[in-house]
Amino acid sequence: MRAPIKQLVAIKSRRGFGLNFGLGAISVLGHAPFYLWPITIICFALLMLRLDSARFGPKPLRRGFWCGFSFALGYFVAGLYWIGSAFIARGPEFIPFMPFAILGLCAGLALFWAIGSLAYVRLCGVKRTSISSAGIWSAGIFASIFFIIEFARGHIFSGFPWNLPGYIFAAGKPISQTASMVGIYGLTALVFFLAAALALWVSQPKKYVPFAIGLAVVVFSFGYGSWRLGQAEIQYVDGVKLRIVHANIPQRDKFDPAKYVQTVNTYLQLSRSAGFEDVTHIIWPEGAVPGLIFEDKGLMAAIEQMMLSGAGEPPVFISQTLRAELRPDKSKPDYYNSAAAVSFKKNTSPVFTSYYDKQKLVPFGEFMPGRGLLEKLGLRSLSSALESMTPGKSGNMPQLPGLPLVSIQICYEIIFPGFTFKNRPRAQNPAWILNLSNDSWYGNSTGPRQHINQARYRAIEQGLAVVRATSGGISGAIDPYGRQLNQLSIGEQGVIDTLLPHPVTRNFYNNTTNGRLFLFIAFLLIVCKITLHRAQ
Repeated sequence: MRAPIKQLVAIKSRRGFGLNFGLGAISVLGHAPFYLWPITIICFALLMLRLDSARFGPKPLRRGFWCGFSFALGYFVAGLYWIGSAFIARGPEFIPFMPFAILGLCAGLALFWAIGSLAYVRLCGVKRTSISSAGIWSAGIFASIFFIIEFARGHIFSGFPWNLPGYIFAAGKPISQTASMVGIYGLTALVFFLAAALALWVSQPKKYVPFAIGLAVVVFSFGYGSWRLGQAEIQYVDGVKLRIVHANIPQRDKFDPAKYVQTVNTYLQLSRSAGFEDVTHIIWPEGAVPGLIFEDKGLMAAIEQMMLSGAGEPPVFISQTLRAELRPDKSKPDYYNSAAAVSFKKNTSPVFTSYYDKQKLVPFGEFMPGRGLLEKLGLRSLSSALESMTPGKSGNMPQLPGLPLVSIQICYEIIFPGFTFKNRPRAQNPAWILNLSNDSWYGNSTGPRQHINQARYRAIEQGLAVVRATSGGISGAIDPYGRQLNQLSIGEQGVIDTLLPHPVTRNFYNNTTNGRLFLFIAFLLIVCKITLHRAQ
């Protein structure tokens, strides 16, 4: 190992904590909108080298734990800082709690990496075989452990798989097409293997074979992706033309009662703008208009008047809305974040579909974690200021009139790999994904850009088109290869009239891929540990 790297790896104490935090923060440059993915791999490799160094100092398990924790804290703070914008948008009474909520969330996520780092130090052996002599087996342990902890982060406590390392490869580009075979978790495993192999090569230049294998996999992925994109032929559903309304209204204005009429008129005018006669469906995003849209008689009358103003068949109206349902004991209502469609006909009452109720709720946005604790601490005003939503039940997906079977995913439900398959029985697999989101909470930050990159990966994995309508984020249609067909971005206002692509007929990735990959990596970890133990 060269002297500068050796000195960097050996830094300890508070300086070491700061170095780890900085490396974690810098590694986020691999994610959207930068996609400087070699930086992420280099930073992960340095993490492995620092963990290996921790094994030979005093209190190695403790050092390993804090090394992983501080690195991950930097990674998550830099990757999730934009959550603070939601506290600012909610009002001044929430701002004092913003740093505690962000740091608390990031620290909780960092615990996964801290536990993984401790496990790496323990499994590789305290004050025993170094990475130089342990070779590929310690590299395999590192890659396997960190894959497992990222898999756990995406599933435990309802999961939060935001910014999985595999997302450093821009969706819609050649390397990202590998997700059609192994999913985003497969690409995450590749990232950790590349980092571990690079660390091994840096520490022992003669052991370049694992890194060469990793680069060969990247080259193969690029070649496969280029071939896949080159032979892609997009076909569209007959008789369907969707209009996505992108009003770009700041979140603070939606909370202002004085601007309610202006907000509604903006959506109505955009919906009725040029080309209205040609569209079959009009889609409003999550958070377009606050409140219970379908129970607001005045608003529904205005929407009906707009829909019936054309000469031809009225479009179907699709929107997110809040929904209240009285509990069986009639004590109080449960509130749901829902979506539904309405068909309009002249001289007849509107026809509503059944509702889809959002299943995965956003912490601090749709429910307050630790509400009981906050009230015990005397923070009842903060706790009651956020009325918690009720999660919907699996399989309650409505059929939208005039459209193929759909998987509706509200807001960050789109970031969960495999979630699409949970919404319908196998015999009723969806033909496309509708993502309704309110990204105006997060302003002109990296958050909405990370969000759409993850949505585009769902298209690649499932082989399905994604139609995305957002308030203040990035709206548009995504083809089954993760390519953006059209879009309106942050700060833009208008409508997108788009056709609906048919799904890809064959995709290796399915609802069992993630589980099979997890079992394979767990088996690989056991093999690496047994082999390393024998070598020691």
